[in-house]
Amino acid sequence: MKIIATLLMAGFAVTTFAGPALPSREISFRNEVSTAQERGLAWLVKQQEADGSWRHHPAITALAVTALYRAGRPLTADEQTAAGKALQFVLSNVRTNGAIFAGDDKDKCPNYSTAICTMALLASGKPEYTDIIRNGRKFLLSSQFDERTGYATNDASYGGIGYGKRERPDMSNMQWSLEALRLTEALDKPVAEDGSFKPRPASKLHWDKAVQFLQRCQNLPEKNDQAWAKVALPEDRGGFIYMPGDPTNGLPASSPANEGQPVDEKTPLRSYASMTYAGLKSYLYAELQKDDPRVVAALHWLQKNYSLEENPGLGKQGLFYYYHTAAKALTVFGSDTFTDAAGKTHDWRYDLMNKLVSLQKSDGFWVNDNNRWWENDPVLVTSYSLLALEILQARQYP
Repeated sequence: MKIIATLLMAGFAVTTFAGPALPSREISFRNEVSTAQERGLAWLVKQQEADGSWRHHPAITALAVTALYRAGRPLTADEQTAAGKALQFVLSNVRTNGAIFAGDDKDKCPNYSTAICTMALLASGKPEYTDIIRNGRKFLLSSQFDERTGYATNDASYGGIGYGKRERPDMSNMQWSLEALRLTEALDKPVAEDGSFKPRPASKLHWDKAVQFLQRCQNLPEKNDQAWAKVALPEDRGGFIYMPGDPTNGLPASSPANEGQPVDEKTPLRSYASMTYAGLKSYLYAELQKDDPRVVAALHWLQKNYSLEENPGLGKQGLFYYYHTAAKALTVFGSDTFTDAAGKTHDWRYDLMNKLVSLQKSDGFWVNDNNRWWENDPVLVTSYSLLALEILQARQYP
């Protein structure tokens, strides 16, 4: 018990670069947020499949059960039953190599699934899962593109992590994996007799590699050596794209914000907000300082594009993934307010809670009318929304 408890404490400390908790708001609003959360949790429990899963998918199941464990209160009897069944489903997908995913083919997204499932097992606080969490961590580290897999430091894919060990890296899979690696990092540290961990070295090799990949996803020509970054448009400066490409396998760089347009190496790739928040969060996990030019540039792009009406750069596509990622990134960044390019200061936690409450359906779920990235699935979107609300209420993160 001592090891997993210390690990949970270390993981929580990692995420609280943030300052004070949410400023007091009128009691009626807090009650409204809590009511929305409870309605969402109740709806989610009712959607569980007979096998303990949600959608028969380990990662979606892991997101849902993490929302239960992060609810900020003891689980009800029904929630305890649901969480127990969900964990058993997740465990049924644990592989001998440490991965946690369904099926045997690459389309089952082993890295994506392993990262999210590992964090769910961590959130449960159960000491018997320590070795499974550690093995999941090892699998993710072994999936990083580097010299071991024949990639040189000047390759666009170097340092990245994709859906699987042989699939091109991208920012979305990268940010999920880095979050899991950061929150489980204490497992690589010796534990002192008092239960504390020895300090992490200022730099570890896998974080150095990760930063090389991250900056190759950023529209920042002075740090990004890729051809498309050299022709970046001023309005895209500092923002992130989806992936820098995998030239070894003939895959070009891409951004969904460019979809429908002909793209070659001389085409500027457009930044968009969900990946920019993912990049900001990942830089901070890699321990880049707030005054680092890469962090500053990402923040400036987000300030110019602050909005809760859309996922800037993509409209309604990936909207709830965007809310979920923004909540995490700004919590890690650690400022209670966010000033946009016009100089207006936002209480971003209040803004985002208010937006999520307003978007909840009468039955208690959330869903996106735009079906990109499965966001027409209310189970997935309700999980994203509940996790965001839990973070925004200054509860345990993620």
